[in-house]
Amino acid sequence: MIKYLNQNPKPNEYLLLRDLVGWGQMPYDVVERALDKNLYAVCAFNESGEIVGSARIVGDGGLCFYIQDVMVHPQFQKQRIGTGLLEKVMEYLKENAPYNSYVGLMAAKDLEHFYRKFGFQARPNEFMGPGMIQFWGRGSELTEV
Repeated sequence: MIKYLNQNPKPNEYLLLRDLVGWGQMPYDVVERALDKNLYAVCAFNESGEIVGSARIVGDGGLCFYIQDVMVHPQFQKQRIGTGLLEKVMEYLKENAPYNSYVGLMAAKDLEHFYRKFGFQARPNEFMGPGMIQFWGRGSELTEV
């Protein structure tokens, strides 16, 4: 049985999940500082109390909300844990995001269908151009991510 708690992951838990999903590492102090600034976070724990998933929302709390770092331990994927995490995220947004505020996210490759179930639209489309990203400090040259 999976237990969902509205709380930040501990930095070591966040770093573990990040490593397990293949996103690489970040400095502990950077993670600690970043997690402290979340608007909202939810963690999923297995019966042993080990973290198996996490999601967070960052933003200004009024105009802009951004769903970030939706991660599920690879051994626990395809068990609807991601769905449970997103349901908690959407509950938070329903209670806290003002009408017409912007809620964004960047879907991992081939997971667009997952987020569509929650009302998100892929870009580009007839109304919006493509989303863009830059990984700070990698240089201005075009590089593969």
